[in-house]
Amino acid sequence: MVSDIQLEEQAQTIAEKKLHQVTRLLFAIGVIGQLLFVYYIVAFYGGVVVNGTYEKINEQLPHGIIPGDKMGNFALAVHLSLAAVITFGGPIQFITAIRKRLPVFHRWNGRIYYVTAFLVSGAGLYMNATRGAHGGMIMALGNASNALLIMTFSVMAWHMAMQREFRAHKKWALRAFLMVSGVWFFRMGYGLWILLTGFTGVGANATLSGPFDRFLAFGHWLVPLLLLEFYFYARASSNAKVKRRATILFAGLCLLLAVGIGMVTMVFWMPVL
Repeated sequence: MVSDIQLEEQAQTIAEKKLHQVTRLLFAIGVIGQLLFVYYIVAFYGGVVVNGTYEKINEQLPHGIIPGDKMGNFALAVHLSLAAVITFGGPIQFITAIRKRLPVFHRWNGRIYYVTAFLVSGAGLYMNATRGAHGGMIMALGNASNALLIMTFSVMAWHMAMQREFRAHKKWALRAFLMVSGVWFFRMGYGLWILLTGFTGVGANATLSGPFDRFLAFGHWLVPLLLLEFYFYARASSNAKVKRRATILFAGLCLLLAVGIGMVTMVFWMPVL
């Protein structure tokens, strides 16, 4: 006869497996979306450089190229040119096969990733301080918070790796990865909002000063971070119900993220390529 303890252990094992499967799917969907973002960055901004049509940058970025602002324009160039590198390099760090079979590559890619994260964040902070942010002070504070968290979490991830505390390292690496992906989540937020509001985008406007704009100023990094912390909590929980509820939540997020990626690609990226 199977005891209650054994039944509970079986239920927890099944719940753990399903949670692992759904979060792997969520990660895969996110990677696909980020690769599309990389394609957009390379195709659009690379095309601008090749064709010399730099005026197109200002059509996409309110605080783009500013005549006479050499340092600001250089910071923008650093920010944009390294964005594709960091967006492509991040997901590779979490592929188990690469981490186990190519440990040297994993270590060096991680070092490049964190150094690049610092450069991109530093350039962003400089532009934030000297040019302000489209959307005013609230958007500037949200962007600055995101950049500072990228730097903080990157340092912690690197430190834990050096200390060979690999479980803690992976957690900090995931936090850093989500913060680096903040600019991508920002776009996903608008894609979903446009769909959920029946293509009206109520609460958002061109100056990024609407209620939804202000929410997304911090929400683009705070919401993903809270979801990640809940994932850590669910994984560590011995309660199968908690794991099942987390599985349902992340399954729903899979659908929302896939829809958001589709919306952003069709509404924001494809029309300018």
